[in-house]
Amino acid sequence: MAGVAIATLPGARLFHEGQFEGRKIRLPVFLGRRPAELADQPLQIFYHWLLDAINAPVFRDGQWALCKCTGWPDNSSYQNLVAWTWVKDNDRYLIVVNLCDSAAQAVVQVPWDELRGKTWRLVDVLSGQTYERNGDEMRDPGLYVDLKPWNCHFFRLQPLVVLE
Repeated sequence: MAGVAIATLPGARLFHEGQFEGRKIRLPVFLGRRPAELADQPLQIFYHWLLDAINAPVFRDGQWALCKCTGWPDNSSYQNLVAWTWVKDNDRYLIVVNLCDSAAQAVVQVPWDELRGKTWRLVDVLSGQTYERNGDEMRDPGLYVDLKPWNCHFFRLQPLVVLE
């Protein structure tokens, strides 16, 4: 979750030396040697996918917007979710992160009027899972999300073409 947030928020993307390998020992930058540590293979694969995903022009030259997350009276867990979007031309991304150690649910209001009147495919860039959602509902009231602790969605939105 933290890696996705750092990589997809506006501004400089600063990663710690050894972060991609899962190094636990943090050394001063002026020290030229370090103890041997085994690389965390799943973490390396994750960062490979993440860096590949954010290499798109939309994350450099696109428009960023914060999304409003709402909930309901008997569930305040929505306050632990943060969501934002990136858009450039036809590239559209929605990122939702859970900043808490417990599950959280929310309705995320996606800020694009262009969603209306279409069905959209949401492809999670990191997991490969796909969902189909109605654009009118994603725009108002919003997209329902349910995230496990410290988890995230990194969606690329694609309009579905309906052939008649």
